[in-house]
Amino acid sequence: MRDFLKRIKLIDDLQTELEVEKTDFVHKLKQNVDEGSTGIFSDAFDIFSRSKNDYKGNVDLNSFKVKRRKRLFDTNINLAVASGTYNQKGNKLIIDTEINGFSPIFIPFFIFCLLFYPVFIIIFLFGENNDTATILFAIPFILLHATFMIGIPYFLMRRGVKRLKRELEREFFYLTK
Repeated sequence: MRDFLKRIKLIDDLQTELEVEKTDFVHKLKQNVDEGSTGIFSDAFDIFSRSKNDYKGNVDLNSFKVKRRKRLFDTNINLAVASGTYNQKGNKLIIDTEINGFSPIFIPFFIFCLLFYPVFIIIFLFGENNDTATILFAIPFILLHATFMIGIPYFLMRRGVKRLKRELEREFFYLTK
């Protein structure tokens, strides 16, 4: 499953090398990340938070797991979660990050879509009161509708991965200054 998600770009890897000590970086990262859950339903009350930090999650000395905090009137839907580890080699800190944009909340939705549309098309094709003109008009419409219903969540998740990757690259660089 993980290889499939990487192939369709819902999981991406990021490796960053910074010239900073591990303890200094972890301390600065902890200051910029609010402690909290990165689960599916953890965003419910984020909009009421007064914190100035853009990220929430868990940061410790060996690893981190963060996601972007939701804001009031924020139209960007970002479900991506970044998890990573740090390794100190000489005077360089190597941060290996995996950004996962696939949310398990979409599994029932995709299963429903993959079961509903073929059944609907079969019932429509072999129904008793359907003439050829109706079938030629309705089948492309149903397929177009299925494409949008499956494609829109996919592209939202994929855009979330790209955006979080870009933001984390920038954030990690600015934490060294």
